[in-house]
Amino acid sequence: MTLYLSVDCDCRGWSRENGTRSAQLGLPQSTKGKPLRRQIFTTDMKKKISDRFPVNYGDFVLKSSDGVLFHFSRAILAYMSDFFRGMFELPTPDRTQGTARKPLVVTETAVVLEGLLEQIDPKTLKPAFDNDTIIDVLEAARKYQVSIVLDRFQQKMNSERDLRNSSRQSGLLYSRPLVVLHIALQHEMPEVGRWALRELMRCSAKLIEEDDVEIAVKSFKYIQRLRRERIQYFQRYIDALSKVSPSRQATKTYRPPAPCTKCVTARSGFLIQLDRALEREPSLNTFSRLCDAKDTTPCTMCGGKIPHFKSEFPKIFSMWSIEIKSLEDSKPAWPIP
Repeated sequence: MTLYLSVDCDCRGWSRENGTRSAQLGLPQSTKGKPLRRQIFTTDMKKKISDRFPVNYGDFVLKSSDGVLFHFSRAILAYMSDFFRGMFELPTPDRTQGTARKPLVVTETAVVLEGLLEQIDPKTLKPAFDNDTIIDVLEAARKYQVSIVLDRFQQKMNSERDLRNSSRQSGLLYSRPLVVLHIALQHEMPEVGRWALRELMRCSAKLIEEDDVEIAVKSFKYIQRLRRERIQYFQRYIDALSKVSPSRQATKTYRPPAPCTKCVTARSGFLIQLDRALEREPSLNTFSRLCDAKDTTPCTMCGGKIPHFKSEFPKIFSMWSIEIKSLEDSKPAWPIP
């Protein structure tokens, strides 16, 4: 008989100091995602045995905190983990420990233990991290002194940091930068932490509101400060756009016609929309998307005499984008002050 263990893998549901994150940002409260449901074990004679690491997969038996048995190689555990190597090399080891009758009971749940063992199992050619359990798996790696898992995570972040926009959604650094920052702080990874802060400065506020991972008040206030500075930076460009005028300037023989009320209202509405969007996501992507000048049909009320207010944007934006991109690629200071 196969059973399904419903495990809440939302490792983000920890309490925070000084109120909720959405309240601190002055934004609406968010809802959590549904728990992850996955098959973990099969029952066999009233025992719960891992489907991924069943009987005879290895000669050492571990038992998760929720009672699932995992069979794994003692030699691989000793080779990959300083903790297990030290345990196996004790002068008077308990020879019955790690057998089917006396499995080694650990404090990790089945999904976390499975995630850790997959990282060191030589039969898993390309071990992947589960974004929902990665915090607990890395914490288990530190506890059992499995340094290769922590190194692999840093390599993963290194490969993600320069992903193109089309590929960013699949990367943990871009989809959950707050989780990456938490991991960097917990495991003393300064470069990873700076990449996470770089994304938190420009990402959508929704990613911060909905990721309920534990972050110290000091760190969260630093993120707020960085985002405010970035928003203020973009407001300079909004002010500049409000003063943009047509290419053809007034001369002794030519005076540009005054814009009609429709033109003035359209420009004002656009600048308000741009300001609000940049408050939510202060990034070059937001700026370029909204400043797209595809629709530049002249105003009908002006009789086509006045160019559309966006017609000058491409030329201006080409000058600004280099400076903005350079700023976005820079990494904030570390450690967090």
